[in-house]
Amino acid sequence: MPESNPSISLGHVLNQTQDINDRVEDAATSLSSVNETLKQNKQAKAPVQTIEAALVQNEETEHQVTKAASDLRQVNAQLAKEVAERVAIESELADMTVDLIETRKELSESYAREEETRQLAFQDSLTGLPNRLLFDQRLDHGLIQAKRHNSKLALMFIDIDKFKSINDSYGHDVGNNVLVMIANRLQAAVRGEDIVSRWGGDEFVCVLLEVKQGKDAFGVATMIREQIAKPFEIAEMVFSIRASIGIAIYPEDGETADSLFKNADRSMYEAKGIETGVMLACDCLRGK
Repeated sequence: MPESNPSISLGHVLNQTQDINDRVEDAATSLSSVNETLKQNKQAKAPVQTIEAALVQNEETEHQVTKAASDLRQVNAQLAKEVAERVAIESELADMTVDLIETRKELSESYAREEETRQLAFQDSLTGLPNRLLFDQRLDHGLIQAKRHNSKLALMFIDIDKFKSINDSYGHDVGNNVLVMIANRLQAAVRGEDIVSRWGGDEFVCVLLEVKQGKDAFGVATMIREQIAKPFEIAEMVFSIRASIGIAIYPEDGETADSLFKNADRSMYEAKGIETGVMLACDCLRGK
């Protein structure tokens, strides 16, 4: 069954009310006219027939007024019902609006929680850097782009020298603060499109995209090592950290992520034995 339209119903009732008011007004005019006629006939001592005719008209007019009053009561009752329905509808709409606002708020909070969960799933909990899962995804994408555009990329494996002694001597809280400082310096040392990740413990990895040649990556690695080595203070203690960095270049040192990691890791261990602390995989393989 189709629902009634409250605005149409109210308009219909109001039109009825106006019609009744018009009828009452006409009846009142007629009654006044009859009363005036009766007065004039009384003064002029009009014939009985004339007076009786005026009384009949008066009775009909009174009947019209009574009927109009009855109709008006019915219309007023209907109007009160329509108004009550309108109030109920408006109240329901207001509740729906509140519910909609609450639903939108809950949905927004749900999206925020989902985004937070997604971020946590791809971030290292200590440093906020991309974790292994996200790093692997970005490295795979970088390799696809490098192959497609016939370009190079560099994978750097970075190990913090003698970090265990910091934990042993000053505790894990200080050690964690050192790792956070190193992570911040690594992130600041590379371009926005490059990728830095904490690989685990005191090891970090970095991918430099669109590298022209190995010596460019060597220069960036040297700069990173210098940035890490700058003294900084934690808990009123000054630290100067050294790092060893091994570098593998795509495609010369490997065309897959596994081969690049293997050669970068090997180069990093070789870098620990030289003063510069940075080793290219191609030099490592040649025994330099």
